[in-house]
Amino acid sequence: MQGISIFDDDKSAIDKMQNSFKNLLFEIIYYLISGENFPLFLYIFFVLIESFQVFYFAFSDDFLSLWKVKSWSESFQSFFGYFMISPYLKNVEFPTQTTSVGKLTGPLFVLKIFFEILNYIFFMPALHLFLTIFYCDSGTGYHRYYSDLQCYTGNYLLHAFLSAIAAIILICVSGLVTMTFYESRFQPNNPLCKISGRDDMKFLIFKIILVLCFTLLNVSELRILVVIIITLFAVIQFFSFNKSSVYLNYYYSKVLNSQHAIIMWTIQDTYYEGAPYLWVFGSPLLLLIVMLRKEYRYDIMMIDSNKFDSLNQAIQQLQYLTKFLNYYHTDRNIATLLDGFVEYHRTICKREDCPCQAKNMGNKKIAKFQKNFKLQNQDEEIKEQYVVFVYILERIFTLSLTRFPNCTELRISHSLFLMEKMQSNQQALQELVAAEQEKPYMDEQFIIYRLKKLIEEQMFENSKSSKNPAAGIDAVNELTTENNLREIRAQIEKSASQHIEFWSQLSEDTPDLGKLYDVGTRMMYVDKMLEDSWKRIIKMNMDVPPNLMMIYSRYLVDILYDKESAEEVLERLKNFYSVNMDRGKITNNINDFPNESTALISISAEDITFGRIIGLNMSASKMFGYSKSELINRKVNILMPNVFAQSHDQFMEAYLQTYESRIMNRERMIIGKSKNGYIFPFFIYVRYVPSFIHGAQFFGAMRQEKVFKNVAFMIVNGSTQEIENISATFITMFHVDLNYITKKKMKVSDIITNFQENITDYLNKTGAEADINFKNRDQTVQGKFNITAGEIMFKDSKLQGYVIKIENNRQEKSFLNPNEQSQIKKSQQVKFYFQFDQSQHIYIGEYTQDQNFQMSAISSVKQDETFDYSQREPIKEDEKTPSSNIGEKEEKLDLGLGIRTMKYINGQLFDVDDFKNQDSDEDAEENDQKKGGNTGMQQVQKEDDEEEAEGGHANIYKSRRTFVQFLTESRNVNQSSMVCFKWSAAILIICLGILGLLDYILTQQLFQDIQEGYIMMQDSNIRVALGQRIQWQIMELCRLNKINIPGTDDKVKIQLLNMNTTISDLKDIQSKIQSSTEVSGRQDELMTTNSIKMISRDNSGSESNQLVDINQGTSQIISKAFEIMNYDITEFDQDSDSIFFIRYNLLNDYYQATLESVDLYTNQLIDLAYDSNVLLILLIVACVFTVISIPWIACTFNLVSQNQEEVIKLFLEIPLAKVKQLFAKCEAFSNTLQIGEDEDANQENELSFEENEEGEGIVEEFGRRKKRKKYKYDSKDKRNFYIKFIISIGLLIAYFIAHYLIGTNLQSSMQQLIQEMNATSMAVPSITFANNVFRQMLWDSNFPVKNNVSKTISTDFVKDLYNLNTNMQKDHSLNLGYHNSIYNDYFDSIMKAGACNEVIKVAGVDLVTCQAFVKGIVDESLALALSRHFENLRYLLTVYDSLLNDSSATAIAGTVYNFTTNTQQNKILSLMYTDISAIELNQMQDIYIRSIFQQLLIIFNESLQKDIDTNTTTTVTIFIVFLVVLVLVYLLFWWPIANKINNEIRRTTLLLSMIPLNLIQRIKAIREYLNRIHKVDS
Repeated sequence: MQGISIFDDDKSAIDKMQNSFKNLLFEIIYYLISGENFPLFLYIFFVLIESFQVFYFAFSDDFLSLWKVKSWSESFQSFFGYFMISPYLKNVEFPTQTTSVGKLTGPLFVLKIFFEILNYIFFMPALHLFLTIFYCDSGTGYHRYYSDLQCYTGNYLLHAFLSAIAAIILICVSGLVTMTFYESRFQPNNPLCKISGRDDMKFLIFKIILVLCFTLLNVSELRILVVIIITLFAVIQFFSFNKSSVYLNYYYSKVLNSQHAIIMWTIQDTYYEGAPYLWVFGSPLLLLIVMLRKEYRYDIMMIDSNKFDSLNQAIQQLQYLTKFLNYYHTDRNIATLLDGFVEYHRTICKREDCPCQAKNMGNKKIAKFQKNFKLQNQDEEIKEQYVVFVYILERIFTLSLTRFPNCTELRISHSLFLMEKMQSNQQALQELVAAEQEKPYMDEQFIIYRLKKLIEEQMFENSKSSKNPAAGIDAVNELTTENNLREIRAQIEKSASQHIEFWSQLSEDTPDLGKLYDVGTRMMYVDKMLEDSWKRIIKMNMDVPPNLMMIYSRYLVDILYDKESAEEVLERLKNFYSVNMDRGKITNNINDFPNESTALISISAEDITFGRIIGLNMSASKMFGYSKSELINRKVNILMPNVFAQSHDQFMEAYLQTYESRIMNRERMIIGKSKNGYIFPFFIYVRYVPSFIHGAQFFGAMRQEKVFKNVAFMIVNGSTQEIENISATFITMFHVDLNYITKKKMKVSDIITNFQENITDYLNKTGAEADINFKNRDQTVQGKFNITAGEIMFKDSKLQGYVIKIENNRQEKSFLNPNEQSQIKKSQQVKFYFQFDQSQHIYIGEYTQDQNFQMSAISSVKQDETFDYSQREPIKEDEKTPSSNIGEKEEKLDLGLGIRTMKYINGQLFDVDDFKNQDSDEDAEENDQKKGGNTGMQQVQKEDDEEEAEGGHANIYKSRRTFVQFLTESRNVNQSSMVCFKWSAAILIICLGILGLLDYILTQQLFQDIQEGYIMMQDSNIRVALGQRIQWQIMELCRLNKINIPGTDDKVKIQLLNMNTTISDLKDIQSKIQSSTEVSGRQDELMTTNSIKMISRDNSGSESNQLVDINQGTSQIISKAFEIMNYDITEFDQDSDSIFFIRYNLLNDYYQATLESVDLYTNQLIDLAYDSNVLLILLIVACVFTVISIPWIACTFNLVSQNQEEVIKLFLEIPLAKVKQLFAKCEAFSNTLQIGEDEDANQENELSFEENEEGEGIVEEFGRRKKRKKYKYDSKDKRNFYIKFIISIGLLIAYFIAHYLIGTNLQSSMQQLIQEMNATSMAVPSITFANNVFRQMLWDSNFPVKNNVSKTISTDFVKDLYNLNTNMQKDHSLNLGYHNSIYNDYFDSIMKAGACNEVIKVAGVDLVTCQAFVKGIVDESLALALSRHFENLRYLLTVYDSLLNDSSATAIAGTVYNFTTNTQQNKILSLMYTDISAIELNQMQDIYIRSIFQQLLIIFNESLQKDIDTNTTTTVTIFIVFLVVLVLVYLLFWWPIANKINNEIRRTTLLLSMIPLNLIQRIKAIREYLNRIHKVDS
């Protein structure tokens, strides 16, 4: 896969994503902090608002009673509420639609302002707003702010879930800003300067706890617990900020102290009368006290820094003193306090290195610090006491870190101190690197990241502006070089160990291929890391020690069998030894001095060890006649004449200030002084290296040429002309020594007469010739000498003296350049070496002048050459030595009898004979095949030649590098199986996603269809009810027309108005039903077939019929009803044609058709709810698909795994003896490293090459051995894959199971509620129909009803009504568990006492009227009212029967009107005008029962809709979770596992590169596999 390295480590994808996200986050915050900050007064304003928000909770509704004075407390609550959001939401409706918020865009400073305002001002209001969704009343179950929102049901759950996520995100963002969004360096005008953000994080936690307590807890019931929690956190906050040293800004720190003092006082000061008054007047006083007090922590300053009792003491003292140090020059009181601390520390500090001691703090050191400080701070002057205090702090930091080395916080503080106060960026960077090794927390990681970036940027800027730009770069890269070299050495050792383990695992009798692959993977990873590290240091041109190059070259030969790369390393080593002096010019590390032949010396430029020798090698110490121990830590002045020594420190200081010097970075000749006092000239190359590890230092590379041996040097004092120093050659040239010259106080004129007169000639570049006649004791020196003089004069000083060179003209002088002379001498060196003669198979020794004899010998050996020692001719008898003949005559003694040779392998001892015996059987079988060995080898060579001629891949065996490149770039042999596996995974994920989507869509469609079925069943019942009400209203108008009673006109108007509304409702319902979803069967016949007989009558009284469908019939009813609406009251007669049409049809065929339609809709709903198996079918399909996918994926995975197994099995083709030989070779190399034989590594490189060639000669012996067939392949990855696969499938199937259970629960509820809902919706039409039948029976007992006599029908409807009511009550009691609490509560409220409270909301009557109606029967309960209504009908039917039997003996409870001449008929018709019939029956039916049942249906629908919404919300939530899990499974499991498998196969293929190429060429199985790879690639 492109972009994915097969050598990636085993970090999980989550860890890699986390690291990438963390680095990106740190980068963003780094640039955000870099911008400008708000002024101090604005941050004080933020703190004030933040305090008001905290005070809001202290004066909340639940705490108002604690403040005693209610008026003041309410005023405070109202005022502080202005700074919150939630108080504005009280008594508002909960929004049912969501609004989108635009993304915040803009530059970084806008983002910075947003974060700061969010953290200070909007955090508590926003968090309180998000968490108010949980602010529910436990008693009512409704929200306290959103009064119409019921908690823990329906969409509330989704809103609560989203609010919780928003709150968590807000807390995480604010916490991140709090922990990282500040300046850790001191800046006078920046209020956010602080050491750490953890104290602010405590305050953030306090605010979170405060909001949680007032939103999740019932404060009125748990007030004591809430007070304890808040008080505890307030006290903790006060003590955290009280006199805290965390904030570096002195005044802002006081503001925060005041804030937390007032908060703590507010929480605790509420339990007595007058508390609000005291709080109002006491808060400003408390603020004034905190602001004016002096926060001097004498207890911290008096801590003995020489012996801290705990880490906390050290941190407190250092933070406190560092904070006050920032105000030393601006606050006189603080300066006096710190000066006193210096004097106190001087009394308690008894250490020799104490900065308070005068010997450790000289005027020169103070002056240097002052000068540097002035350069950094322009014109600001500092006192000596300040400098001493800074060094005391540095010493305290050092002592603290010595005792507590693992404290990350201490190291970060120290790095800040070094960077800001000591101006030592290198040491600060070193402290940060050390802090990174201690596994710091995330906030500390960001501080380290930011400070390192600041230091690097500052050092880079300094290097650009500095006159010595290379110095800064060297300081930055030095630690990298050290770490890389140390890492390479460790990686070589680790790689050798991994190779040993690999070959050891393969050498077992039954090797475990799974373990072999694991070891091989780790081995290749280490090898790759080592290779990358080596390439990196080579690319960066780092200083690689020669011993490390020796080890690495030996590693390449003995472990990787890579002779080509080894030759490159050895070539680099050859160049290393050829540069000598040039090498010394580039050496940057003291640790490399022992490896250099050039004389090297290092002089410290640090304050404490200024001018002292901190490192040198043996060559340098011998040059001056000292041992190394005599020079270490001594002043470098000891190595130079006095005239130079007395001013050398000034030279160094001047250079460090200006970086200007005539002798730096170039080779010059200077005069040195040896241990015996004699001077000598030498060449030196001096560089300034600001070392990151060892401090700033000067490096010098020195050399001494023999051309000076015939020359004498002396140094002459400029004022006295006395000879101060002479070279040792004076003894041979003038026969005087140093003691003689010193004792005699000889002058230069004693040797060179007229020196002063001829000084001008001597000062010339070529000097001048002079005659010297010097007499010493009994010897005289005469002759002509060439005199050359040089003035000793320093900058801004007078003449100090002369350096005089005296050269004898009789000696042959060399005019060659010293470097050229050195090269000539080296070329003349003669060496002796051995070289192997391939034709004679012997070693030949010879002399050579080639200094690189090892390289030439090694490069002369060819890689492909093999030697067959069996073809050598036997030694003839006459060629045998005499010693060989003697051995034949004597009896041979077995001196090894009883002695066993053991070998130590993997912690166990093995007998070497056992290794030989293991192969004895195979040797016996192969004795017959040895003769054909050469033929086989020739055949292999022939095949290679043919492949190369045909453009094949035989050339890949020429070098390991080419072979590795071929394996890396090649594709998998069985690429189709990998493609199949990837597509299988993708198809599986896609299919599961489609199944999940279908499951969601079909389930929602099912519930939508069931809900529509409920609606259709209700609407069909409502259609019946509205038709019956129209008939009742018409008959009521006819009744009012029969007799004129008071108030008839008003009643007529009300009935006409109600009738118009009823007709309109019927029209709307009919349109809704007619436009409903498709219908079928009998319902379709009713709606489309003219099968309903409608009876009409004309003016003549003759009846006619017409067949129509139910829709046409309803339309005719509506049309006739509108026609009747235009009648005058006098025209309302039951015998009217239009009224007859409605009377007849609404009681016969049309009525029965509408009832049949209701039954059909009900049955259709029942069939849909009970017979639909969509949920079960989807679950079964998902399970079946999962069951099928398991073997499907398992098969594809096994195919891929077999590819890996096929490759790893190739290692079994390697002969066991050869494996043991490779193991032994790796073990020998590892032992060499462990016993420290680094110096011998270079000497053995040549032998390593020869051994490798020798190994090629014996491969033939093992080439045709029987391969091992026994092996194990226990792959952990395979087990892990199946475990993860089953877990992933289980998680995905869990969605379908959860979806099925949730859907089944709702479907079961809908099934159970059908009959109850049908009975409830049938109540009003049934009751109205019964009243209409009763009235029609009174008008005309022979009028047909349901195609029968009305009298017959009337005898059954009361019983039917009772049964309907009983069924409704019974169904409801059975369905209590299926109903929503809303419906159950409403049903109970109307069926129990106090029903009028609900009735008045829907019936249009007041409470008094409702409670007075029929002696409060409705208020007692709807169940009693229904029973009373049914009993009234029964009573009227009984009276009617009595009138039919004996009208004279039966009296009615009301006036008998004379409508006809028949007394019986008059009594019967008068029943309609009795109070029971005209008032109680009608009002009960039309006002109370109809209104209550309509509202009951509305509540029923709302309850059902809420259940569906809850199910939809839950389903959407788990579907989203399912999609997220699906994506995560693919991204974090399938995609990585596919890449991992592909990489594993490639890594397994790359394992073949661990086998020597000469061995691969002769193993047929490996060659065939490589041929297949080549064919795939081509």
